[in-house]
Amino acid sequence: MKSRKILIVGPCAAESAMQMQTLARSLADVLQSESAASFQPVFRAGLWKPRSQPSSFQGVGAEGLSWLAEAAALIGCPAATEVAQPEHLSAAYDAGIRHFWIGARTTSNPFMVEALAAAPVADKQDVTWYVKNPTSPDISLWCGAIERLKDNGYQHICAIHRGFALGEHTTSKYRNTPIWSVAIEFRRRYPDVPLLTDASHIAGHSERVAEVAEQAIRMGMDGLMIEVHPAPSEALSDAEQQLTPESLNLLLQRIALVTADAQTGESAELATLRQQMDETDDELWALLNKRMDISRQIGEYKRRHGMTILQQARYDELLNRRMQWAAEHGIAPEAAKQIMDIIHEQSVLKQI
Repeated sequence: MKSRKILIVGPCAAESAMQMQTLARSLADVLQSESAASFQPVFRAGLWKPRSQPSSFQGVGAEGLSWLAEAAALIGCPAATEVAQPEHLSAAYDAGIRHFWIGARTTSNPFMVEALAAAPVADKQDVTWYVKNPTSPDISLWCGAIERLKDNGYQHICAIHRGFALGEHTTSKYRNTPIWSVAIEFRRRYPDVPLLTDASHIAGHSERVAEVAEQAIRMGMDGLMIEVHPAPSEALSDAEQQLTPESLNLLLQRIALVTADAQTGESAELATLRQQMDETDDELWALLNKRMDISRQIGEYKRRHGMTILQQARYDELLNRRMQWAAEHGIAPEAAKQIMDIIHEQSVLKQI
């Protein structure tokens, strides 16, 4: 599965048979182009939409199963849809669908994942699952969903990194903050599980999808999920983040250039840079050790003078200064906050 990268493309939601057929005909040309040659395509469309507000478009449901199957047949690739309940899985499976993804909200609920994993299907070896990370950066939930599918006999499982909903706690320019470190940790724990990136849900806007997709490919992700609509401005859900087929073609051309650059890179130069990184990491750890020793001395001083360990005003001032520095030097402030939170926690423990 890793020889060709996976490309899951299609609309956020199936809206009509005509919409699906129109898109499929356009995508067939794009996916047969030279720039798409390194990808293994899968055609996607949401039928049951877990929207935050009940007034939002909830999807066409089982009515769209035939539209999805016929559109995928026009392209000549498998069809995939999101399932959140056993009855969704049963209906889609009976309609001939064999690729399913579990959305972020569902991954966040172990009961729902277990119900899907345990639902009866005729041939589990014929099914491929794609598991999106949960809405929060809780890697245990993500791993738990993978394990539940494995425990119930499924072998063809992929993961999808779609970023995290941090709400007002993020200054990210994206809809969902990527937090690539979580994806990297998932890859470390499950090196044999293909890991894709949902560039559309991270980006949140069509103008940023290609940027996120390129980042994912440069980081060695095994594929992409990208939402495409024949007329994005008319889409009933997630209109801002969907690409046109023409924009998808341009994105694939950009990715092809990235892949070509990677294949012609100088191995000696890379080895030198990695050596420099290892040396820098050694210096960082030495500095962290020095900082912890200073924290221990501060803890001793506070005990002698009857001072409390946690000095919130001091930490708030320090954190704001570091986040501002990060923003000025091209580092995401939320990443700086995560790093400082960990360092501060360990410093407090050292003082205690």
